[in-house]
Amino acid sequence: MLVVGALTMLAMLTLSINGTFISSIATGLEAQSQLNALSIAQTLLDEILARDFDENSIGTLVYADSQFTTSANFGPDGSGESLNLLGLGTILGYSNVDTSYLSKTRFDDVDDYHNYHRAVKDSILGWFYIKSTVTYARETYPDSLITDRTHYKVVNVDCYHPNLPVDLNDSTIWISLQDISIYRRYF
Repeated sequence: MLVVGALTMLAMLTLSINGTFISSIATGLEAQSQLNALSIAQTLLDEILARDFDENSIGTLVYADSQFTTSANFGPDGSGESLNLLGLGTILGYSNVDTSYLSKTRFDDVDDYHNYHRAVKDSILGWFYIKSTVTYARETYPDSLITDRTHYKVVNVDCYHPNLPVDLNDSTIWISLQDISIYRRYF
């Protein structure tokens, strides 16, 4: 009877240690995926902000807001900027995703990245999915997104990975970064 009790205690101790070990692995993967997602999102944000403000301001000065691209025309500007992503397959449930970083050579201004989708493969954690949106913003209140043309474009970059933390509804919380691209109006 004493042996059975000792084996029971040993089994409970082993389960407790295994549970702690598994929990620490999950926490480590979550932390690593957060850092990688943040780094990947920041890389895309830096790539976007390094571009010219607008297609119409490349190599020339723009003085009036009306000269900028309308928000309805955000996205790649022509066949030279087209990514032809159809048929690339599905990654993490998302289809038509750029996995070759084509935007680096084909996009020349900030709003080309509107509704852009990219997948980045990490050697340890697998695929990360990122998407970006671009909208105009008011000078006096940049958090108010508008469709009127201004000298301010808000760039949002969101990154997803299955190991990111979840909310109370068990939905993955995306890593989101935001910055503003500003066209100087005084020269």
